[in-house]
Amino acid sequence: MAFNSGSNAKSGCIASARKFSGSTFLRRSGISAWVMAVLLLLTVRPGFALIVVDGKIVSAWPEEKSAPAVSALGKSNAAGPVHYYAHPSGTVWGLTLLVDFSDQAAAFTPTEIDAWLNQKGFNRFGCNGSVRDYYADVSNGKVDFQNEIHGFYRAKNPKSYYENDKGYTRAGELVNEVMDHFDSTVDFSKFDNDKDGKVESISIVYAGNGLVWGQGLWPHAGAINQKRDSVQLTRYMMSDLGTSLSLYVFCHECGHMLFGWPDLYGYGDYCLMANRANDINPVTINDCFRADQGWIDVVEIDKATNAYYRDAANGSIAYRFANPARPQEFFLWSNLRNVGRRAPLKGRGLLIQHFDKDISVNTPPNPLCLAVVQADGKNDLDTAMWPSPGSDTKDYFFTASGAAAPASFGPASHPAALWNDHSASGLVLHDISAAQDTMSFMVGTGVVGLGPGRGGSPRGVAADGRATVSGNGARLNAPGINRSGSHGTQSMLIGWPGSGLWYNAQGRRIFEGNRKVTGVPLPGPLDAAP
Repeated sequence: MAFNSGSNAKSGCIASARKFSGSTFLRRSGISAWVMAVLLLLTVRPGFALIVVDGKIVSAWPEEKSAPAVSALGKSNAAGPVHYYAHPSGTVWGLTLLVDFSDQAAAFTPTEIDAWLNQKGFNRFGCNGSVRDYYADVSNGKVDFQNEIHGFYRAKNPKSYYENDKGYTRAGELVNEVMDHFDSTVDFSKFDNDKDGKVESISIVYAGNGLVWGQGLWPHAGAINQKRDSVQLTRYMMSDLGTSLSLYVFCHECGHMLFGWPDLYGYGDYCLMANRANDINPVTINDCFRADQGWIDVVEIDKATNAYYRDAANGSIAYRFANPARPQEFFLWSNLRNVGRRAPLKGRGLLIQHFDKDISVNTPPNPLCLAVVQADGKNDLDTAMWPSPGSDTKDYFFTASGAAAPASFGPASHPAALWNDHSASGLVLHDISAAQDTMSFMVGTGVVGLGPGRGGSPRGVAADGRATVSGNGARLNAPGINRSGSHGTQSMLIGWPGSGLWYNAQGRRIFEGNRKVTGVPLPGPLDAAP
């Protein structure tokens, strides 16, 4: 949720916040009254928020809606990030301002709040670390988000005054109060981390709980227009303390404020910016956004790729197949397992995502900026704002025990690998293994090369340089191997150059030279010597 409040504090001119009422919402957004009623009733999942700028409902932060000009994506083994969204890195300092009220005392001291935000290994109330720990984990150590604490400030009015509002007018009043109060003691320029003249992170944390979704002091991220200490204040977020410290709301609102990510309606439980799956152990950021930040490596796949890959669960790599005509649209997939920061999820396997920055927003049932390609083809997630259940074993791609054929995703699968204009993408992802800690899969339809063990571009060799594979990858022809006899037809065998060792798509050894074997596991990554 976001709200806009404007002032130029140094000149003493403060603009009143613009009123955001229910009728204004309906008139400006075009959303029907019955939809509004349903949304207001759905407070059982209070983490979901809209972005409101200048009193208007917007699909995303205005400066984040336009994709950068990208003529082509790299084809290296570990392509660099595209940076569709803001990308602070390294040590990032945020400012946290504490507020209490005459009718609502705080349940925690500033020292306790500092530990919740900054202490490594924080575990009170069952939290999986602090806010700092969360962002360190999901960024693979590339973001060290620390907060400097100031307060408490006693608000001019009781909490009931600010809550008794149909929109965010009084929340805007509180924002201006807080900024004015701390102006003489806080050096706002300290929080311009990248020295671009803008402060990246201001969090206002107040005593008590937010009461009504979409109004009053309900947690939200907002736009402001103030200049203090020679830097521009453009965004803030507001969150409640409650009586039990947790992680989801603060981390979620920081996702809006610090990185510019939109709310992912219709995306289920698969990201912090989506469903509120768990308060004390919120799900990690989705791999599409992580790749955009440069937090994980990306293997670029295209129509010419014919390769075999092995991918470790919850690793630091994802695979991307971009639309050559519109590279801001792509499929991205990785091997996920429901442990650690992903423990709240159901199921495991390859999770395939479909991203299209030209859409820019997730508003089901319309096409989404970021959607989960659900392996069962039912599209349960992207037809609802807040899908329940928010994750399912059948959302993932994997070959189930006893399946008649290996799992695949391509032109003839259901769902099919189509772009948003319904044209064929050309992606052929097949021979997907069982869901396990290290999964394997193949890409392409031609001769299979040896992809590096952690993924990457194919080497362009067919098995050991002598063997060939039929166009559909169904048969191996190699010297000394019976093409139609006892060895039979295998599903895409991979050879080790010069070794005489041959493996199937699941990484199990099938042949040693001219001798068939079974059940021998792959000894190591495909680019290592046997």
